[in-house]
Amino acid sequence: MDRAADYVIQGFQYQFNKTLLEILKSSDDSIITIEGIIEDIEIVTGDITSAIQCKYHEANTAYSPSAIYKPLLLMMNHFHLKSGGKVNYVLFAHFPTLTQETFIVDKKMLQDTLKSKNKELLTYINKVKDGIDLDAFLQKFSAHLGPSYDTLVSEACALLQDSGIAPSDVHTLAYPNAIQLIAEISIQHDASRRTISRAKLLTILTNIKKTAISQWTLSLKTRHILLSERRKQLKSNLSKNARLRYFLVHSNSLQEFDSNIVIFISDYLDKFHFKAAHVSTPVFCFAASKDQLHSIELRLHQKGITPNSGYVANVFDESWCMRDPMIQKTKGGELKREFHIRLLCWPDHEMVLSNRKCDDLFVLGMGGIAGLNTEDVNVEELGSESFDEIKYMMGLADVYK
Repeated sequence: MDRAADYVIQGFQYQFNKTLLEILKSSDDSIITIEGIIEDIEIVTGDITSAIQCKYHEANTAYSPSAIYKPLLLMMNHFHLKSGGKVNYVLFAHFPTLTQETFIVDKKMLQDTLKSKNKELLTYINKVKDGIDLDAFLQKFSAHLGPSYDTLVSEACALLQDSGIAPSDVHTLAYPNAIQLIAEISIQHDASRRTISRAKLLTILTNIKKTAISQWTLSLKTRHILLSERRKQLKSNLSKNARLRYFLVHSNSLQEFDSNIVIFISDYLDKFHFKAAHVSTPVFCFAASKDQLHSIELRLHQKGITPNSGYVANVFDESWCMRDPMIQKTKGGELKREFHIRLLCWPDHEMVLSNRKCDDLFVLGMGGIAGLNTEDVNVEELGSESFDEIKYMMGLADVYK
């Protein structure tokens, strides 16, 4: 990941951590909206709303007041046109070169903001420049210099522990799952679905027993700890012989998919589907093109792995695909299976996965399970882009790059 992209991810993470802090600090009767209608974080207590705009400027080596002109204008617009005096506005920004004493937003800065010649800001300026009461706005406004990203994380973890989370679960379960939950809520289209309360968050976190693995949790600085913890969590079910396992593989979100997928399947079979006690044939369902699927099928065959795609004369037959393979034992005691895996295409064969429930559904890559019936199924979402990390979590490798 290049430095610019890294700062973008950290910007989101900074906002998610600030959101987590505000949730944990809120009163029991407060409702917090993530990515609210007014600002990034909105806290409603009674009939008063606190609207928080969160800005992360770690990459800025020098501070310029123009860096906060846009959030100031957005707040002034809302105050002047829509607030009705019932909204308090907070600008929470991190600039590594500033101290709280030098981060001052006063009437002169607001006047300078309204005099800006930046063409991208003129629409906001023109709506309020002739009518806004800047003194009244400042009574409803406050600016806070945010601490470093690491400090914010430490504060969030400390508050989780203070909220009753066991210290041993904070870094491996509660904290990463809280960040994942906030990220998931933030992308909901319906504003009513972007709300949460302190009590609801803590109830969810208390009941979660799996570490979330996604682009958000893997961008945390505890990446290695999270992968190691997830490996421990998966080990129990993977060590059981008679578990029917489905794999939903999102090819487009996995790095070097074409060069790794056949090796991954082979490694899985060598460890988890080679004994007579391994009676449940695994299903690999690929969100991939038909050409990719045919290529995988051919390469598996060339590697001595026989797939059953369920097609008879180019017609898919579910019963033919999901039947048990014939098994023979050679004179040398080696097992010879009619086929080693079932091979399906997503979403063409979605109903096969829904109709014939598995014990464990492994979701590899980022793409989710939309539309799939997973009632009474143990779902293991491994949202890493790296096959090395996925193999490490599943116990197919002892190290990862």
